Amino acid sequence: MTDYNLPISGKKIFNVLADQKVIVMAANIRTQLSTRGIMEAAKELDAAVLFEIAKSEVGYTGQTPQEFMDGITSIAAELDFNTPYAIHGDHITIKENTPEAIASARELIEAEVAAGFTSYAIDASHNFNFEGENEREQLSDNIDITVELAEYIPKGVCLEVEVGEVGRKNDDGSKKLTTVEEATTYIEALKEQGVNPDLLAINNGTVHGNIFDKEGNIVEQVGIDIETTKAIADAIRPLGVHIAQHGITGTPLRLMHLLIDAGIAKGNVGTNWQNIAVANLPTNIVSKMGEWTLACDKAVKMKEKKPEMSQKELIAKNIKHSLKGFKDEIMSISNEDKQKVTDATRQSALDFFKAFNAEGSGAKVRE
Repeated sequence: MTDYNLPISGKKIFNVLADQKVIVMAANIRTQLSTRGIMEAAKELDAAVLFEIAKSEVGYTGQTPQEFMDGITSIAAELDFNTPYAIHGDHITIKENTPEAIASARELIEAEVAAGFTSYAIDASHNFNFEGENEREQLSDNIDITVELAEYIPKGVCLEVEVGEVGRKNDDGSKKLTTVEEATTYIEALKEQGVNPDLLAINNGTVHGNIFDKEGNIVEQVGIDIETTKAIADAIRPLGVHIAQHGITGTPLRLMHLLIDAGIAKGNVGTNWQNIAVANLPTNIVSKMGEWTLACDKAVKMKEKKPEMSQKELIAKNIKHSLKGFKDEIMSISNEDKQKVTDATRQSALDFFKAFNAEGSGAKVRE
C-alpha cells in the first residue's frame, strides 16, 4: 500500500488528472511557514498537490533541496497528510548555453535527485537562436540542453519543459507568445531524441509575481491569452503533453474556469504564499526585512531604472531576496504568530483548490 505521507511521482498525478478538468496546484514554498496551511487545506478537500522550489528560490531563500524535502515530509508526517503529493524541482533554469551554466543546473538536479524529488522542470527557454530560419533551428539550443540534462533525471518521475522565453517582443513592441508550431516542433524534437515530457510551460502572456498600480497597490491581472493556450494544449495533447501554467498569482480566482477550459493541467502559485506570510509576520521582523530590502542591490538598481517607483512597490518586488538572511528569525517566531500564517495560508489554499476544481482529486489518484 502506498504511503501518501511521502511524495509520489508527479507523473502518476498527471497521468490521472491531466484530462480531468482539474488544475493541480504547485505551491512554491519560499518559507516553510507556508507549508502547513496548504497541507491542511489539501487534506480537508482531498486535493492532490505539488510542493516546489525553483533554482532561483534555492538561492534567495537559503533552502537546500534536502532541507526543502525534509521540511515538507516532516509536516506531512505530523498531519498524517495521506494525500497524493509530489516534490517538484521548479525552473531549473539555464539562461546561457555554456558549460558552466549547464554544470550548475546538473549539480542542482543531482542534489534534488539525492533528496528524493519526484518531479522536475528543465527551463532552457532563454536559449533562442534569433538567426534560425525555422522553428527547429531557433530552438536548437533549448532542445540540446534539455536533452542533455534530462539524462540525469530518473525515469518514472514527472518532467516539465519550457518553450517561449518570457520577455520576447514582436516588432511592434507587443509580447511575443509561443505559437502552436513552436510548441509542437519543440516537443516532437525532444521525443525524437528519447525525451518524453509530461508538461510544457509556454509564454502565453503570463506575468510572474505581483503587478502594481501607481500607488504601489497590488492589482488583479488577466494577462494569460486563453485562445493561444487552448490551441497549444489541443495540439500537444495527442503527444502526451499538457500545459503547465506559470505566474498565476494575481489572476482572479473567479476566472480560473477559463484556465481549466483552456486545458491547463498544472498551476504554479508562489508569490501568493510569500505575500500571506509577510502580511502575518510580526511587524518588527517585517520592518527589518523592508529596510534590508530597500538597501539591497536589486532594489537599488530597480530604483535607478525607475525613479518614480514607490518604496512600497520596491519592497514588494524585492522582499523575497531578504528571506535567506531572515530565515532563522522567521522560523523562530512564536507559535501564536506561526498559527496566524497557517490560518491565512489555509484559507487562501482552500480558495485556490476550489477554484482549480481540485476537490476530491486525491481520491482519483489513489484509486
